[in-house]
Amino acid sequence: MKVDRIHLVLGLLWLIAGMALGEHMGRTQDHGQMPTHAHIMMVGGSLPILWAILNRVWRMGSGVLAWGQLGLHHVGTAIMIYGLYGLYGGGDIQALGPMLGISAMLVILATVLMLFMAIRARPDTA
Repeated sequence: MKVDRIHLVLGLLWLIAGMALGEHMGRTQDHGQMPTHAHIMMVGGSLPILWAILNRVWRMGSGVLAWGQLGLHHVGTAIMIYGLYGLYGGGDIQALGPMLGISAMLVILATVLMLFMAIRARPDTA
């Protein structure tokens, strides 16, 4: 499977997970996980779909940078969502804070890689 397709599929799966959490919060009237829900929808869902579109339009390929960007983004996102869910579920910030910081840095690094790939890419002119 190509990098753009993996981003698309994982982004859609994250969106479904975010929608399920949103539905659960609405059904229980407990909106304590709203920050987690927002991060699932944006970082987990919307960004990978944007990455998929950018990869496809600018033909960024499936090189080492593309695979590294994909891995950094989704591993960082998974760690971030786990940490946020724990934090807003009553977890200890002292224990979860470093995890959240590392996960944020992974996602930021993935975004910097995407920027680098976008700068050096040549869009399809046909």
